[in-house]
Amino acid sequence: MMTKPITIAGKPLSRFYQLPLEKGSRVLSLAVLDQVASGLHSTFGIGKKPDLPVIQSLSFDQGLLVVNVILGKEDVARVYIGVEYDCLLVSCSVDTDETYLGHYAYLTLRAMMRSGYCDFQEYYWPACFALGTKRSSYVDVVKKPGGFTITLKKKFSGLFRPGDDLPDVTERVVVPRERLSGKYVMARLAPVSIGYCFANTDLQHFHSNHYPFLIPYVFAATAYLKTVKSFKRFVLNPHDVDGISLSPQQEELNSICFAMKPLAAIRFSANGHLPETNAINDANQLMLFKLWNKALPLLMQQHFTHYCYTYGMRNVTGKPVTRDMKLVEFSMEVPVLSFVLKDEGDYYELQLKIKVKGKSLHLNRDQPGLFLVCDRAKPYLWYLLKAEMDYKLVWFFSRVNFRVQVLKGYYKEFFEGFVEGMERWYEVKRG
Repeated sequence: MMTKPITIAGKPLSRFYQLPLEKGSRVLSLAVLDQVASGLHSTFGIGKKPDLPVIQSLSFDQGLLVVNVILGKEDVARVYIGVEYDCLLVSCSVDTDETYLGHYAYLTLRAMMRSGYCDFQEYYWPACFALGTKRSSYVDVVKKPGGFTITLKKKFSGLFRPGDDLPDVTERVVVPRERLSGKYVMARLAPVSIGYCFANTDLQHFHSNHYPFLIPYVFAATAYLKTVKSFKRFVLNPHDVDGISLSPQQEELNSICFAMKPLAAIRFSANGHLPETNAINDANQLMLFKLWNKALPLLMQQHFTHYCYTYGMRNVTGKPVTRDMKLVEFSMEVPVLSFVLKDEGDYYELQLKIKVKGKSLHLNRDQPGLFLVCDRAKPYLWYLLKAEMDYKLVWFFSRVNFRVQVLKGYYKEFFEGFVEGMERWYEVKRG
């Protein structure tokens, strides 16, 4: 028995009007909208400032944005918008179909635009709603005053949508790391001495304006020189350690730290993420990673190393706050990345695994270190990753609970190449 196609406002989706989006985005520009409309109508007042409808309410139904509008004294009309990979599907309760962009649809889209465009990314959930169903297996739609919010279900926090950014897996270059000599000498202890702080913060938040870096600090030791009695100051320049006896290794490590700090500051652009700004940040990030590799063997020779969650570069000044300084250790062991690709019925799931000396490392999402990783059971012990590709993959997966889900309908075209690229460098098991 044939089932009837699901219809919206009396039309199947195949009869919705298609509007092209800007390449690689879910943005509809006013220029494109007017260009399309001018080829269909001579009465829309293209290029002028028309009387726009009042948007009464927004809702999300069966994967479509539903906009209730009033134009003048006319009755309430509904405009339906579906966001696809490269186009908008538009219809309305009045007259829009696959060949005709109606007045209500045109004016509603105009009313939604700010600065000559509208970004529909927040309504882009392709194939997440089966037609005819109100609920989704992948996202939750929560109504609130004035509209609604769409959030991924916890199980699908890593759901991939066509067009989402993926890490570059073209070339994996291992950064050389000096090894410790068989018998390395620990730094000398003194009543007033120097230690090293792993300055870290969360890159996902606005205040997080730096990458992880090392900064020396001066401290006073207890009577038996076994613990820190008090922290005196961060070392921001060579003069901050005047009068303190330093070993040759500490001199070298200080030079590395002084080179790290300016590279660690993340550049921002007033106009968002411009390509040139991103290029500077990526280059600085890689140089910083190489400095970490130089610093690691020297860090192993220090008695006192601490971790500080800074909440931003502005706080890395003056005297360290004792309660924020946590004792940590570093290891020369190299973490090894691998992946598991599972068939979960309607979707595939790609999971990141990390091992050290054959033993699984269970990472802590709340404490990402970008270049470094630690086990959530041992948050005091940090391991430095081996390649730029390694840390970019770990950072990407850490934001999605170390699992990415991709619906099967999109796997071959949009995701399979990414998996095949990773297989050149890492083990990918199929489960």
